[in-house]
Amino acid sequence: MSLSHVLAQALFPRYCACCQSPVAHAGLCTPCLEALPLFLPEEGNLLLRADIQTQFNLPDCDGLIACGWYHGVLKRGLCELKLHQRRHAACLLRQVIAYQWQHYCFEQVPQVDAAIVIPLPRSRLINRGFNQVMQTWGCVLNGQLPILPVLSKRMTRAQQTLNRRARLHNQSQAFSLAGSLTGQRILLVDDVITTGATINAAAQLCRRAGATQIWACATCLTPA
Repeated sequence: MSLSHVLAQALFPRYCACCQSPVAHAGLCTPCLEALPLFLPEEGNLLLRADIQTQFNLPDCDGLIACGWYHGVLKRGLCELKLHQRRHAACLLRQVIAYQWQHYCFEQVPQVDAAIVIPLPRSRLINRGFNQVMQTWGCVLNGQLPILPVLSKRMTRAQQTLNRRARLHNQSQAFSLAGSLTGQRILLVDDVITTGATINAAAQLCRRAGATQIWACATCLTPA
């Protein structure tokens, strides 16, 4: 450990976001990370769970993986990152995502060739300054899967303000895809899946572009 790192630790100590015990890096201590109520990767495809089938409409996706439900530490982290651009929240989310992704890879779920991150509309990206999905998942997947910049999104009404039927209509024409995905197995990555409208609209385009298999992937699923 370098002298500068030791001094930084002494001057700016870091604490676990859950239990407040000292940690060497922003995020969670190992016991708190391991205690999070995450989905079990050995379950495999979450679309095979009856409770998830009834809540999420993903007819154009072959499978689904996620870290956990949208509450607790994950919800706080996403809100702090998206609404307040808190750097420590991005570190925490990357830590959880890397932990969960490693376990999914150990279970060989899913087997894919490339990832596509759900984009922000250009104006929203300019206003926010970053895509929170790329800032979290991109850092984890980089070097393991090619991330294809083929998807773009136009500005639509905020999904949070709409009911289930309106969400489906709102997203039906939101995306465009440039290029071919012929023969590829694709991982579609988003931060939160609430009804499935957004990620399924993107999956439809991937299917039309020739993708042979499409897995939805999210940091969180919104509970009913």
